[in-house]
Amino acid sequence: MTELHYGSVRLRDGRHLEFNDWNPGGGPPVVLLHGSPGSRHFHPDQQATHASGVRLITYDRPGFGRSHRREGRELLDTAADVDQLGDHLGLDRFALVGISAGGAHALACAHVLGDRLATVGVASMPGPLDEVPGAWDGLPTHVRPAAEMARRDPARAIRGVVRYMGPAVAEPATFLRGGPPADRALIADPDYGEMLLADVAEALRPGAEGFADDMVTLWLPWGFPLAELPAGIRVWHGAQDTRAEPDFEHLAATLPGCVPVVWPDDGHYGILRHWPEVLGAFKAY
Repeated sequence: MTELHYGSVRLRDGRHLEFNDWNPGGGPPVVLLHGSPGSRHFHPDQQATHASGVRLITYDRPGFGRSHRREGRELLDTAADVDQLGDHLGLDRFALVGISAGGAHALACAHVLGDRLATVGVASMPGPLDEVPGAWDGLPTHVRPAAEMARRDPARAIRGVVRYMGPAVAEPATFLRGGPPADRALIADPDYGEMLLADVAEALRPGAEGFADDMVTLWLPWGFPLAELPAGIRVWHGAQDTRAEPDFEHLAATLPGCVPVVWPDDGHYGILRHWPEVLGAFKAY
């Protein structure tokens, strides 16, 4: 089993970020940015990480788990947190992988941190509303009003999301219901389902404010065009994740030198079954 070190870093503005350092004596460091809601407990496969020799670092984004909230944060603010986390851990360069909503944060880091990132990959992620064709119209009916409100009054949008998430805060397992057959099968599998439930439960333990902040950062303009990001970003997508299909197609067509991969038999959580493949893309840098 992978060795695990727990830690907390005090940032320059006084906030704390809680992190897990998996396999701290391992080789190439990879920082994984969780989905939303998500936490430092998101780890696809500890045995595969140990076998690969990769040193994996996960952390709670602000407002999730044990990390202090940062009100009014924007997508690009993530880069400073990741940069300081890397400094705290003594990492000169490291790879970055983002899953679902964490993918957008990974791309923001790629825009800001440049050469400090050895390589970047994203999986099952949404694209920017202002770039992906039809993205606004494709939002679920219960989401679009909140996304539109975020453009006019972000604080009000956050309050609305917090109210909506009340049942999930009370019973985190409700957030894991539904989805395509491949995802339902993974959630029902104890090898994955227990980790996913622990991840969501820890994310929502302090409430839904972190989740609401995350959603608003995705709905607002991202602050950079995809076409100006560094070349060679890897993009993974599960074919059963049909809601993210337009986003994947736009990312694959727009990111410079993109390396797109489709997992034909998987959905939104495809990275769980393909974690050794993902690690293989990072451990050689």
